[in-house]
Amino acid sequence: MESVAYRDQIYEIFADPNTEFETQIKQALTTGTEFLDLSVGFFTRIIDGTQKILHATGDHPLIQPGESCPLNKAYCRRTIEIDSQLAIEDAHASPEISDTAIETFDLGAYIGAKVIVDGEVYGTACFADTEPRDDPFVDAERFFVELVARLGGQAIERRRYERELTQREERLNEQREIYRAVIDANFDSVFRFDTDGMFTYASEGVRDLLGYSPAELIGQPITITHPDAQTSERALKNRSQILSGEPAEAQDLPLKTKSGDIVYTDIRGVPVYDGGVPESERSEDDIVGIQLLIRDATGRRQREGLISVINRVLRHNVRNEMTVIRGWADMLAEDMDGEQATKATVIRAAATRLLDLTESAQQIEENRDISPELEPTDIMPLVDRIVTECETRYADVSITVDAPDKAIAETLPRVEVALFELVDNAAKHGGSPASIEIDVHVSDLQVICQIRDDGPGLPNTERGVLETGEETPLVHGQGLGLWLCYWIITTLDGKIEVTEFDRGTTIEVHLPTP
Repeated sequence: MESVAYRDQIYEIFADPNTEFETQIKQALTTGTEFLDLSVGFFTRIIDGTQKILHATGDHPLIQPGESCPLNKAYCRRTIEIDSQLAIEDAHASPEISDTAIETFDLGAYIGAKVIVDGEVYGTACFADTEPRDDPFVDAERFFVELVARLGGQAIERRRYERELTQREERLNEQREIYRAVIDANFDSVFRFDTDGMFTYASEGVRDLLGYSPAELIGQPITITHPDAQTSERALKNRSQILSGEPAEAQDLPLKTKSGDIVYTDIRGVPVYDGGVPESERSEDDIVGIQLLIRDATGRRQREGLISVINRVLRHNVRNEMTVIRGWADMLAEDMDGEQATKATVIRAAATRLLDLTESAQQIEENRDISPELEPTDIMPLVDRIVTECETRYADVSITVDAPDKAIAETLPRVEVALFELVDNAAKHGGSPASIEIDVHVSDLQVICQIRDDGPGLPNTERGVLETGEETPLVHGQGLGLWLCYWIITTLDGKIEVTEFDRGTTIEVHLPTP
């Protein structure tokens, strides 16, 4: 058979994707020994200075699968050092083969080529005989050995790639299953849309939320869940924001169920990028969809509505009744003398405290937003206004301020309400008369506003309000004001600390910097 036919046979052996690699190598070695008229063919793996026989044909006792030896005793030592094939007709007469290798294997003729896998030397493909060869190896024979080595290396690369691909697919399936389990076990619903606003995914939670099965929504436009044009317009605005690369949130967004009922939801949406684009190189042009996390807010909305109504009615009634009581107490205090006038004054003070309580309750309701969008805010103008107002209210109070010209925090202007409550509390209870010190410090991570007075100290019940947000007494006017501070500052990503000092009360407000 002509040399071309043998080469074609090697191509056919390695071209069949359904044939196992081990079978391909054995067939290639058998074909090679026949073509080269040599009795031994072997395929090796060389690593850490050791040659291991992976596959072999022939009856040489040391050249069998599983046999190994130090590389310096192998004929292949020189093969992996040179760029071309190593062809030796008579090893005993060649300087390329060491005496140690000849003593070990006693091969006469040898031809081999290195196997390259992923750019690195993997091993060798070799053919040999115990007897020297009379005729020199010709180009066709050299090319044949090189072909076996090259195609063998490519087959190993392909096998590695297929194995890695299988492992990746297994990991991906596992991750998908974990993702699906997490989504299905979540009380929330997850939706995914393409950039045109068509459903591409819906979690099982959609059944309880909207009454649809996930399959019913796939391919449908997002507007199928919108009860009116106003909702569609609001959703379109948020979608545009997400497609520009920014997350978006919506509270109390109405959605229409399959049966036509309305549910109110809280929604957070994020862009989904083309997975083939590295994160550092992504732009809005690489956005391929939108993912939404949707939570049913109907129950919360109903509860908040009920609480709001009760709060307004209660405040209105208390304010009206307390205004009447305080008015009559003023008149009684003017008309009476001695102990009776004192009693009337006590009644008036109690009525005033209850009126102040209604004002605190109103401020809490007005500042109950728990998901604010923070922005850089200079708190020094707020501090200046607070100082001016407290000095006007309490003429005998001394207030000193140690602060920079600017103190930029990542917060909102409503933090002024909380800071005023703390300074006003110090003015009322800090001493007789009160002496208040306000220190503002700015670092890379936070702005600290320290308010210190020289009064008797903060009672444990009031301290608990600022440190934990808990209000133990059922009705506690001062605690409600401090609870307002805690509510505002913590929902602005800040925190309050009550610092221990020898005298008075020191409260620190920590706000993040931009």
